[in-house]
Amino acid sequence: MSSYTLLHLRCARCALYFCVPFREQLLEYYSSNKNLADAEENLLTCLADLFMQISSQKKKTGVIAPKRFVQRLKKQNEIFRSYMHQIPVPSIVLLLDGAVLSASGGLEDAHEFLNYLLNELVDILEKESHAAKSDPETSSPSEKIANGPKNSHPNGTQKEPLVTWVHKNFQGILTNETRCLRCETVTARDETFFDLSLDIEQNSSITSCLKNFSSTETLNAEDKFFCDKCCSLQEAQKRMKIKKPPHILVIHLKRFKYIEQLGRYKKLSYRVVFPLELKLSNTVEDADAEYSLFAVVVHVGSGPNHGHYVSLVKSHNHWLFFDDENVEMIDESAVQTFFGSAQEYSSNTDHGYILFYERVVAGSTS
Repeated sequence: MSSYTLLHLRCARCALYFCVPFREQLLEYYSSNKNLADAEENLLTCLADLFMQISSQKKKTGVIAPKRFVQRLKKQNEIFRSYMHQIPVPSIVLLLDGAVLSASGGLEDAHEFLNYLLNELVDILEKESHAAKSDPETSSPSEKIANGPKNSHPNGTQKEPLVTWVHKNFQGILTNETRCLRCETVTARDETFFDLSLDIEQNSSITSCLKNFSSTETLNAEDKFFCDKCCSLQEAQKRMKIKKPPHILVIHLKRFKYIEQLGRYKKLSYRVVFPLELKLSNTVEDADAEYSLFAVVVHVGSGPNHGHYVSLVKSHNHWLFFDDENVEMIDESAVQTFFGSAQEYSSNTDHGYILFYERVVAGSTS
């Protein structure tokens, strides 16, 4: 088994509850496609096959190497192909199914790989949907399942963008509000996201980082805003707010910063407190969206050019620590040891890097 690409599996039958809708849709996709002779292999089919291997395991503990998935990834993307044979460290932890899937890569890494994979899955589902529309007689049940309902105008044009089950789990909507300081007109522009990348400061918290993310910025001098109502450049105030919070909130902490004086990237070991329970207050709606932490990707190392990734996963109210094929149970209080370092130079190099929060639904017992 390769040391640089592992899928850790512990208590699979009880742990496969993370992102349950995603898992169920993916397994349903697999069941609908596994007997199709003309099914084309892609990252989606490889990931579905991997999840099926996990869910069908009879052993309570074990390790599975996602060889087929990694081979497909290397074949499709030159970045992962060039780095995988050079750096034998995990680069991403996909907590989509209660399992921990790691594939090695360079330190553009965990965050970039996660974004690449989610966007690739969306592209595949959209292509399948378009193919099904052009030839509905040959469309498989999985194409209907994977892509959800299709709403079209009578003339055949698509009424709204396709919403896949990837979107339903991970996609949120941001709104960029710009207020002209002369006429007070507010211009709003929406954009979607799969994760929020937050700037960090020393001895801060996720809450303060989110507040800074949505803080008001004044546009003046050379950065003036062109107001359509005034028909001229005007001073304005801009801020970003969360219009639609996602079901799974992925927060990426910007721990790697380019330092011009050094001419290279430096790791920020700042202590950033991430709570087990999070309330999003920077939303368009007045009511706070509540989330519960269920996984953390941790970068271990002093710099961006070398290091290692480990992960923390919450399973049935117990926290598990994953380090390659080694898995151990840890106390909940141990999570805070991964907040970061209060001082710039510290022997502690284990720092939270990507956080996974699940939205708490009112009346939910999970």
